[in-house]
Amino acid sequence: MVVTQYLRIFRSHWLVILIALALSAGAGLAYSLAGEKVYSSTVQLFVSTTGAGQDSSDLNQGSTFTQQRVKSYIDFVDSPEVTTAVAQDLGLRLTPDEMARKIDAVSPLNTVLLNITVEDGRPAQAQRIAEAVAQQFSVLIAQIETPTGGRVSPVKISITRHAALPTEPILPRTELNVAFGLIAGLALGLGGALLRHNLDRSVRSRDAIARLIGAPVIGSVSEDSAASSHKLMPIQDGGIRGEEFRHLRTNIRFLSVDRQIGSFVVTSAMPGEGKTSTASNLAIALAQAGQPVVVVDADMRRPSVADTFGISGAVGLADVLLGEVSLRDAVQKWRPDLPLYILPSGQTPPNPSELLGSQQLEKLIQSMRETNMIVVFDSPPLLPVTDAAVLARATDGALLVARVGKTRTDQLETAAEALRTANAPILGTIANRVRRRKKADGYGAYTYSAQAGGQRRAR
Repeated sequence: MVVTQYLRIFRSHWLVILIALALSAGAGLAYSLAGEKVYSSTVQLFVSTTGAGQDSSDLNQGSTFTQQRVKSYIDFVDSPEVTTAVAQDLGLRLTPDEMARKIDAVSPLNTVLLNITVEDGRPAQAQRIAEAVAQQFSVLIAQIETPTGGRVSPVKISITRHAALPTEPILPRTELNVAFGLIAGLALGLGGALLRHNLDRSVRSRDAIARLIGAPVIGSVSEDSAASSHKLMPIQDGGIRGEEFRHLRTNIRFLSVDRQIGSFVVTSAMPGEGKTSTASNLAIALAQAGQPVVVVDADMRRPSVADTFGISGAVGLADVLLGEVSLRDAVQKWRPDLPLYILPSGQTPPNPSELLGSQQLEKLIQSMRETNMIVVFDSPPLLPVTDAAVLARATDGALLVARVGKTRTDQLETAAEALRTANAPILGTIANRVRRRKKADGYGAYTYSAQAGGQRRAR
């Protein structure tokens, strides 16, 4: 995968990354707020020798002696002798081990300094313990270094910097915890985005649809939040949606160069992919060009064309095929200013597949074609039932609608295979709910995203 593909993946799953960042940063902040505060206080000791001569040789020997001694003294700072005495002196109910865990000692390289640091949950107590450790440590070293029978230790421990009262806790480190949370969240978010992409079996682009079906994508319908409440595009202008369906209308005319396409089925692999709204709006676009069009609701199990156009669906296709009503009486004109006619589904028969595969349907299509009308069938989805494949074989072919981001690749491949098995031509595919990014220039041009085919059309 190239960098642009990774960027496209991360852009598609930006919400996953954002959630991971927010949760990880929040976890770091919560950990800091819930964590116990720890304060630190440090006392500095200077180790020297007494009774040294004034010449340089004695001074050098004394310095070497104390440096070597300081390295050993580090282990005595938190010894039981010191910690027990400190606990008793301060009246603390702490065991020697508990006291030792609060104490840390280091000696800067090539020095005779000893830095003793005490950490505690209370700042005043950290200061008191540090001072007490320094005092008790000095007493212990004096005892150890005093020779047998002697009265004075050759080693002198001096406090060069007393323990200060800490004002800010050293733990928890809120900024560091939040920063670590952000880094971890970014890593988790990016990893989650890649994992979702690899596990996502839905079609993500026009190119993916064309590659899976082996048929051209003849149109794209962009994602529009208003489409859920207004399934039909406005008759006047129609905005971007109208332009997209007019572009689809033009491409269908290109398909008619070699053979006249007078009837076709609009279907999809599964319900909820937008086949009915696509068929209805495409019929409106064809009618706007002056071509008489009839929309036939062949989805007898779940009819929706009548509701989409706001007409009565009591009488329709099923009644005509059963010979109970004539085509003239069943067809309804939608608007007086458009040559657009609607044939609802009518009554619900017990055998929709048999009706759609009957000779009566072929005769009905032929009779409508003799009036120079384009017949647009809205059929059931391909995978749940066989109606669409049967119907597509009786027409000039099928337009297969795929909803980007929802239709799974295996569903789309199975739907295409069902049409080919029924010897029904696939005229093309339509990518529905394609994400659009609008960019206006001085002439009002619209730039579609790469998933929408990168088309540029001026209004």
